[in-house]
Amino acid sequence: MSLEKGFLRNRLPLSRLKHRYIFGIIIGLCLAFSFYSLQFMTREALRWFSISDGDLWLLTDSEVDFYNLIFAFIAVIFGQSSCLVYWFDRPEKVFNLRTGRLRSIVHEQRFFNWYFLAWFSKVATMYGLLFGMASFGGFYMIRMYPNFKYLFILIVIVLFLQVWNTLLLTYRRRAFVWMIISAIIVSALSFGLSRINLVNYKALNEQVISRRLDVQYHLRLPTAAGYKQASFRYRHQPVVSVVTPKERTDRVESILLLGKEECTLAELTREIKKLKSLLPQELQIGMPVFLQVDKQVPMAFVHKVAKHLALADIHNLSFLVIPADAVHDSQYYITYDRTHLAILNQSHFLFDYEVNLKKKETYANQIEIQVSKQGYRMNSSQVPKEELASVLRSLLEHNLDYAIAIKLSDELTFETYFTAISAIHEAVLYLRNKESVEVYGLSFRELEESFLTDSQKAVLNKYPLRYIEIWEGEENLFEYHVRPDRSSPNSETDKSK
Repeated sequence: MSLEKGFLRNRLPLSRLKHRYIFGIIIGLCLAFSFYSLQFMTREALRWFSISDGDLWLLTDSEVDFYNLIFAFIAVIFGQSSCLVYWFDRPEKVFNLRTGRLRSIVHEQRFFNWYFLAWFSKVATMYGLLFGMASFGGFYMIRMYPNFKYLFILIVIVLFLQVWNTLLLTYRRRAFVWMIISAIIVSALSFGLSRINLVNYKALNEQVISRRLDVQYHLRLPTAAGYKQASFRYRHQPVVSVVTPKERTDRVESILLLGKEECTLAELTREIKKLKSLLPQELQIGMPVFLQVDKQVPMAFVHKVAKHLALADIHNLSFLVIPADAVHDSQYYITYDRTHLAILNQSHFLFDYEVNLKKKETYANQIEIQVSKQGYRMNSSQVPKEELASVLRSLLEHNLDYAIAIKLSDELTFETYFTAISAIHEAVLYLRNKESVEVYGLSFRELEESFLTDSQKAVLNKYPLRYIEIWEGEENLFEYHVRPDRSSPNSETDKSK
């Protein structure tokens, strides 16, 4: 049998039937749109499942445009590969060199399609686990855009080149022209396809975000360096919010909410008693109440809230804050992490208050901080609020046998009050952290998370948090005969003779 002339040449003409080209293009476009729709709806489904307590995986316009473009590129490249399979997959002579080359192209495209689908399913699963864990705020902790945007771009480039791998080996120089033309067509189709939003993502954003308290009211939380993270045992407890209305109304006082329901001070005391009674006995004593307070709320109202929480036998107040070294969106710390400044609910009972005043006099290093609308004075010297923590650190290091007295008035705003309290916590935390690193080689936060309980106690004993709030007048204190009722969560305060 004679050899056909030119059998070694890489001439692989496609079918001359025009309808085959047209059907291949239609199949590729349909698959591209279907795959783009699958990716788009998968992302929106994850966002829908992430809805929790007025929060969701929120995407900005730039993020949506970027993800849509990547989805479109992947979908169009996938459609192009399917189109090539349809064009090249046709009956030929069995023992023919051209048939072997055609089959190698078809097999690579099919392998590419199935391998990509397997890879995509694995990535999508991890994508869902990382971003769809609404109860832990995973979508705040790991942001693909803009931190890893170049990774997505590289994936698109690799996928496109993989389609042309065997074609370049077979057609060589001629394939480069086709590849450039293909790149232009794929880019144009991808940009056009990415403009299609199958659902109104902005409507979902607005519907969910509109439920947040910081959208409905003024709720501007302070920042703090000496913050703590909420224990998982109490993280499910509802938050007490003290906010101010955004619109001007005749209402003078601030608004008090338990969870998202507005309540009175008496209702707050009653509901907190009920919540406390639901906890195991060993957790009731240390149960904190988480408060988020707008910076401009008058301290007179905050004081009333603390007073009624004392009636519910709440000793620990935890003011929610945004960490000074925050790395995530502020909403993550409010909804999920609950970073807070833990403050002892200073006794509002007159007898205990007088005992604490006398105890303050027994310490050698007595530090007095006067807080007013005009600013802050420490031991009769004016101190800028930015330097409160550093000046206080120096005084504590000079003599650790200290007691701090903070003189306050109800005319202050919560922001002014909180600045002084936060400075004390920051100064003490700095000294604790310094001691912990020098002695144990760990930061104090790491030491708290470890099982080195004796080491923790040693640092706490050396640098205790010791201060008392002295408020003008005594109208904020209960008389001797008023005590919290611990017998029943529904009973009112006992007033025995």
